[in-house]
Amino acid sequence: MLLAKVKAFIRQPFLLVTLMVCVSISPFSAANQGTALGLDLSEGKPLWEAGLFSTAFRGPIYPAAKDYQNKLLAVPFFIYRGEKIRIGDESLIKAIAVEKETFKLDVSLGAAFNANSEDSKIRQGMPDLDFMFEIGPQASFLMADSEHSETWLNLQLRSVFSTDFSAVKQRGYVFQPEVSYKRHDFIVADNTLFLAIAPTFASAKTHQYFYDVEQAYVNEEREFYQASGGYLGSKVTIANRYSVNKRLMMFFGVQLGVWSGAKNEASPLFQQDFTYTLALGLKWSLFSSNTLVD
Repeated sequence: MLLAKVKAFIRQPFLLVTLMVCVSISPFSAANQGTALGLDLSEGKPLWEAGLFSTAFRGPIYPAAKDYQNKLLAVPFFIYRGEKIRIGDESLIKAIAVEKETFKLDVSLGAAFNANSEDSKIRQGMPDLDFMFEIGPQASFLMADSEHSETWLNLQLRSVFSTDFSAVKQRGYVFQPEVSYKRHDFIVADNTLFLAIAPTFASAKTHQYFYDVEQAYVNEEREFYQASGGYLGSKVTIANRYSVNKRLMMFFGVQLGVWSGAKNEASPLFQQDFTYTLALGLKWSLFSSNTLVD
């Protein structure tokens, strides 16, 4: 019992920092339509910056779950915008391989919240869902742009892992083609609107982590079920960030999860065709480089 509490305490900062650097606000996968932390000011962004970040979050504990979890955090952050390596800018960590005006190729790392099975009626008695992270290549193609907006097609292929910080397990692969739209100076100056839609396809091991019911966990509400790979669902994201000044930024986001038609709708752990995720936050930059980058 004590060990479980210690693990839960250790997990939390890592989980919350994940949300801090991801505008996607997904409870199980980090998308790449941009970061909530970047200020995106016209005169450029500092090479590095550090400060405080706070946010409130509400979302389902896993794809198509009926149960939701709430998170509240206040943590320090650090952003580095190097030519080849970037931290906290457009993803948690990014290594830039190719970046041209209309094409980008990079390696990205994403992450997602854990969930306590005791907080879910349908999963009670089953193992907890651990902290998850993903790593893999992303190819981005510029579809349209103008003075204030741009539309990208992002092709993401990632390997999925879970960890309780005592061991790491490989959980299959995810392929996510995403169309994202970004509008700068939306309605007012220094206000940025994000829109994105992303269907997700996953291997059997990824589906099994969410939807398998082993014989040991069968009860009156959960029959035996073995998941298979295929279509996982789609996410529609609307997010907005407003730079009050060079030091202060506010953001909010809403994401609709559309799970109807997913490969494992027959699983007893698949509960809803639609879910929502909400996030609201503030970023306060306390220290920054005098060097600016585009």
